[in-house]
Amino acid sequence: MNHLTDEQLAGWLAGDADQQTRSHVDSCPQCGAEALELRDGISRYAIAMRRKSALAESAHMQGKLAPRKALALHRLRWAGAGVLALLLASSTAWLVKPHLNPAVAQPTASAPANTDHDEHLQAASQLSDDELLEAVNNDLSSDVPEALSAVSTITAERNKIAAATSVAATPSTATKNSLRRKTNVP
Repeated sequence: MNHLTDEQLAGWLAGDADQQTRSHVDSCPQCGAEALELRDGISRYAIAMRRKSALAESAHMQGKLAPRKALALHRLRWAGAGVLALLLASSTAWLVKPHLNPAVAQPTASAPANTDHDEHLQAASQLSDDELLEAVNNDLSSDVPEALSAVSTITAERNKIAAATSVAATPSTATKNSLRRKTNVP
């Protein structure tokens, strides 16, 4: 018998070979080697294609998951920023809120209130809303707070001295005109 054709080898690989072809592959060393080499080549090709397909699918899945991960990370950052802003706002509100010490707000006989601040707090707690609002308006409508009244007096005196000095140092109009004539400047 002659050696097997490509079609007969393909049939042997597919499992569709007849008894005569199978016995020839088993008995002929050249056809057996060619059939095994063909089968190994196809196996290596199939393995390589599976690997390439798996890598492509993995890359595709990473591509699909990457935007999701980025979106989740973006949302997590915004959530963290929101929590931080909330903590900052609440701590600021807590610090700004006046915390009255019960001992200061209601002095006892053993610890009388001896500072102006304590007396002011006690008086403010006893005032009605309208009286308190009027007191605040009076404080705001004053030109200079009591603590800065000395500075206001010093500033007014300094401005008077500066005004008197600038009048004496300023040349008169006649002097200016005579200087213009000498330098021929209009």
